[in-house]
Amino acid sequence: MISYYQVLGVTPEATTAEIKQAYKLKLLSSHPDKTENVSAQVDIPLIKQAFTTLIDPTSRKQYDLTLLESTKLSGFNINGAGLDVYSLDDFDFDEGQEIWIKNCPRCTAHHSMSLTESDLERGTPDKEGGYDIIVQCNSCSLWIQVKYYEE
Repeated sequence: MISYYQVLGVTPEATTAEIKQAYKLKLLSSHPDKTENVSAQVDIPLIKQAFTTLIDPTSRKQYDLTLLESTKLSGFNINGAGLDVYSLDDFDFDEGQEIWIKNCPRCTAHHSMSLTESDLERGTPDKEGGYDIIVQCNSCSLWIQVKYYEE
C-alpha cells in the first residue's frame, strides 16, 4: 500500500509549503491536458485525497497514527530510530527467487533476513532521496534498518 507521502513524493517530515508545492507539481504532471498517460490521469483523486489529508494538521496527525499502526501490524517501522543501519548492498540478490537475502548479524542464521520487491515498494522515503525499511531476522527476531535507493 502506498502512503499519501509517497503519492505526493514528500517525506513524513515535509512542511506545509513542501506539501503544497508537491501537490501542485503532481497535479500538473497528472493533468489530462499535460500527459497522455491514462494511469497518471486516474491518480488525480488519490493526489487530491493525499493533499487534503496532509495539509490539515488534525487529519495529518490522525493519518500518521493510522499509518504507524498499520506498519507495526505488517512488521515495518516508519522511522527505525535506534536500529543498526545497513544498505541493500549488504544483502545478496537471489535471482532464482528474486529476493534480497542476508545472514543475521547477531545470530548468524543463514539467509534469515530477506526482502522482496513488494517489500521495497513499501519503504519510507528519507531526506536524502532514498528509502528506509525495517527487516526482522526470522531466527532471533533482531530488527535492522535497511537504506536503499531506486535504480
